[in-house]
Amino acid sequence: MNQQESVAWVLRRGKQRFLAALAFSVGFKLLQVALVTPIVAAAMRRLLESWGRASVGNFEIVSFLLSPSGILALVGIGGILLACVYLELAGLMRLLLNERLKSWEALLGLGRLFPSLIRLGLKQLAVYVLLAVPFLAAVGGIYWWLWSGRDIYGLIVMRTTEFWWGVGLAGTVVTLYLLVAGNWFTRWLLAVPILLFERGTSVAGALSTSAARTRGHRLSLIVALLAWLVATLLVNGLVVAALTGMSSLILRNAGESFAVVIPVTAGLLILHGLVATSLSVIASLTFAGLALSWYLQNLGQELPLLGTGEIDSPGTDPPGRRARWRGRALFGVLIALEATSLLLSGWLLKPVTLRDSLEITAHRAGSTHAPENSLAALRRAISDRADWAEIDVQLSRDSVLVVLHDIDLARIGGGPRRVDSVTLSEIRELDIGSQFGPEFAGERVPTLEEMLTVAGDEIRMNIELKPHGRHDELNLAERVVAAIQKAGMVDRCRICSQSYRGLQHARSIDPRLQIGFIAGASIGDLAGLNVDFLMVRQEAATSALVQRASLNGMPVHAWTVSDPAWVAPLLDRGVANIITDDPAMIRRRWEEVRDLDPIERLLLRARNELAGVR
Repeated sequence: MNQQESVAWVLRRGKQRFLAALAFSVGFKLLQVALVTPIVAAAMRRLLESWGRASVGNFEIVSFLLSPSGILALVGIGGILLACVYLELAGLMRLLLNERLKSWEALLGLGRLFPSLIRLGLKQLAVYVLLAVPFLAAVGGIYWWLWSGRDIYGLIVMRTTEFWWGVGLAGTVVTLYLLVAGNWFTRWLLAVPILLFERGTSVAGALSTSAARTRGHRLSLIVALLAWLVATLLVNGLVVAALTGMSSLILRNAGESFAVVIPVTAGLLILHGLVATSLSVIASLTFAGLALSWYLQNLGQELPLLGTGEIDSPGTDPPGRRARWRGRALFGVLIALEATSLLLSGWLLKPVTLRDSLEITAHRAGSTHAPENSLAALRRAISDRADWAEIDVQLSRDSVLVVLHDIDLARIGGGPRRVDSVTLSEIRELDIGSQFGPEFAGERVPTLEEMLTVAGDEIRMNIELKPHGRHDELNLAERVVAAIQKAGMVDRCRICSQSYRGLQHARSIDPRLQIGFIAGASIGDLAGLNVDFLMVRQEAATSALVQRASLNGMPVHAWTVSDPAWVAPLLDRGVANIITDDPAMIRRRWEEVRDLDPIERLLLRARNELAGVR
């Protein structure tokens, strides 16, 4: 029997026994998930209590996994999963070998193998760990040589030359380890069927027997395993890509009501789980079939004889109606165990209190319910409970600090005259309120001094420097800093601008003032700027930028957010401040997000991931 015939048999028998294998694997997955879920929930509770938010960075996750709690969680989950892999393979091999065997019979028949397969897994794990020691020592030496005393987070984010040298050398060491471990994996490939079918064989005997029987065939086995791996990854990738695209389409058209999107997300996650289970069954079934075919060929068995029960049979499996009820009772117990596990996991997560933080800034003091950059808009921002008001400040011809966005008066009815070509009294002749609404008739362009007076202790101010060119960058910065100091509001104001020079000059005058750079687009890394915070378009406020900026203790503010659907994704990315024309609307959505319990919050995070909103 050649390799091609073996593969053909595996595919044919896998198709014939797929439903039985699916039922067996579903029961097995119920048991597996029931055992693992509470451990995952306990670890998640530990993370949520530690971080206080549903959104965390990759480096925080790595830090947890390297902590005693993280290592304990990994060992617990890994040990259970390893035992489950061997047990599932053994059950699938029995189903493939004996066409009369029922799924529940295969499940019950694994009881006698459980202790042996646990010992098998632990022995193999111990060997893999011991094999890893010199390689880990080599990686440690590379770290000491290239990265000692350096911040790992910084190296990964900044990607310096030392980082790439370290990655290259460490990657080579890891590849060598995988080759060595892969060789041992191939040596022990037949250990599970040996324990399953050759009763009385010890674990050590199964390992040594497998090594002896695979000697001289390992290269062909490795090639076959690689072919199986490539085919499995290709099929899984195509199915997952299609499912992800469908999920994204559904969620993007599901609206923004949490009452809708959270249940829809939960349903899609269940669908993803079912598809993943089916793909897992196919992968496990084909792998079990290949391992079984190699085992039988090694014994000299002809594959067409399979199903006669010569090697494996139900034997003591109970017959008749009593057997069927026993199988149903078994699956009932598994379902009850799964339900108990889910209830326990929910109980572990429910009491956790998240401490997500988010500030809301009224853009141009808020321009949805009142004229932008006006005293009326500022008062409305205060009543809407905005944390900050962002305003635009420039100099008039008579050197008065006026609050106005455009460099000319066209949009407020004063024609194409530039602000720096007219005096304050000329600007004051213009009514900026009537065109917005009759209730604002008589509203005038305010000065910075007037805005600071109204703000007082009610709201903090983010003042944007709007120079007319390099000739007045420094003067504008000096005048704004002086006005803030005169009002005694240094601790309640920050300065932002697209003029990097003006910002640095403001900092040199009063280092207590926070400065922030406004970027519509950028060349290079914004996180490398010497500022206290960044203000970027909502689309540009990516998780990658937020993580790079946090390296320098630099919060990221996103502008201008007009759609409340952006609140949760921006929060997940780690954005510290949302700048919006309608702070009341954003506040309402933020409070809705904040009031979700941890499970709902995680589902909302999953929704954003599935919808491709990152």
